Amino acid sequence: MKRCIIQLIIVCSVLLFCTDQTKAAMPSPMKNTYIHDFANVLSTEVKQELNHYSEQLDKGTGAEIMVVTIDSLHGQEPKMYATKLLRSWGIGDKEKNNGALILATFGQGEGKNDVVIAVGQGLEGPLPDGKLGRILDNAFYPFASEGNNDQAFQATYAELFRAVAEEYNWNGELPAGANEDEGMPVWLMIVIIIIVIIISSFFSKGGGGPRGRGYGGYPGGFGGGRSSGGGFGGFGGGSSAGGGASRKF
Repeated sequence: MKRCIIQLIIVCSVLLFCTDQTKAAMPSPMKNTYIHDFANVLSTEVKQELNHYSEQLDKGTGAEIMVVTIDSLHGQEPKMYATKLLRSWGIGDKEKNNGALILATFGQGEGKNDVVIAVGQGLEGPLPDGKLGRILDNAFYPFASEGNNDQAFQATYAELFRAVAEEYNWNGELPAGANEDEGMPVWLMIVIIIIVIIISSFFSKGGGGPRGRGYGGYPGGFGGGRSSGGGFGGFGGGSSAGGGASRKF
């Protein structure tokens, strides 16, 4: 009996130690900012720029995009660590769970560092794992592999920002590069849709041509007004099913 009690005490002590270590390895969010450059790899100008856009997006949609740089994951799996951080910080609106996190480590050395994008459940539709992986491959890696951290985060952030803004049909200010290589502009798409509808209607009334298939509005355009959003750095959400993507750089 005494031996069982001793073993139980040892097991409980180990579990408590592991829990404390995990908590110690998880940084705490700073106040009044969306950009947490704990590894000190971003310029002041870029941090201010990205923080400005996150603040505007939060006020306009309730969605929060956080950027976090750290030295190490302390042996934890990258996506799991990012998901735990998103949850523990409560990133995103409490009801919408629309937080997004860009997390990168800079202490392992070239080719061994990790970058992760994790999203809350409310953004898993517009930002599925495959799309997040492409963003990391096309926006983050080309710059990060050359040591250009500012541009790596700017390009990655711009892609996330654009996707979230489109999801909420929000017409706020877009960061530089947010619309690059994304096909034709919205206004041109609308003009084409109107022309197609007019032509289809003409043939339909005359009975001399094929009927139109019916074109809806442009999905994800910036036509809507601002929705009521959460306050600056609300930290009220955080619900995540583990959606995200990670890469080494």
